[in-house]
Amino acid sequence: MRRPFPFDRRQRAHGAERMVRTKLSTCARKVRYPTEPAALAIALAASVPLRPYRCDRCGQYHLTSRTRGKRTLPPQARQA
Repeated sequence: MRRPFPFDRRQRAHGAERMVRTKLSTCARKVRYPTEPAALAIALAASVPLRPYRCDRCGQYHLTSRTRGKRTLPPQARQA
């Protein structure tokens, strides 16, 4: 007997409640920052919206431009 999923097939098809693991090749080609404040400082200085995230592969921080459905930096932080 199969164990039931905590969500239905329709949600799973659309990626709801799914944590995506970072690809090893993606981690290897990105710059690594040892702390979140270090990554955040670079993100705020960039000309495009970036946000830091903790990598589940290396345990350090990377930057991403993907913000869909994610917490973004406050507008006043970007202007400073």
